[in-house]
Amino acid sequence: MLDIYNKQDLIERLNNLKVDSQPVFGKMSAQHMIEHLAITFMISNGKAPQKLYTPLEKVERYKAAFFAADKEFPMGVKAPVLSDELLPLRYPDLPTAIQKFWKEFDAFDAYHAENPDAKPMHPVIAELDKQEWILFHNKHVTHHFKQHGLV
Repeated sequence: MLDIYNKQDLIERLNNLKVDSQPVFGKMSAQHMIEHLAITFMISNGKAPQKLYTPLEKVERYKAAFFAADKEFPMGVKAPVLSDELLPLRYPDLPTAIQKFWKEFDAFDAYHAENPDAKPMHPVIAELDKQEWILFHNKHVTHHFKQHGLV
């Protein structure tokens, strides 16, 4: 599993991502994938508050399964809050999307430094503290980097 705080490693991997990279699984283009990751950082840094979509009686089971140390996201898994259609691209090109990804990553650290008790809502597995978000991002970034052959 990748470590989001090993920025040099992530930068080197992202340098291998090309605008025309084809996904190993799923249908996200390289830019869709990076924009998707930036959005999840926006959720975790308080800029894109979410509501919980999971029924409360399932939250603990989902959270326990998700945070099991040895579990990765299965190939092709789709978050239940996402539609089958890709979101429209927000940025003019892949380099701009990558810059936005890093901006939201940095905002994640700043937000949690200023709000140490914050627990932004994950739409599937409920409120997460900073350490839980880090684990989520490690798994999520790894999953999508695998999607585009970066891992």
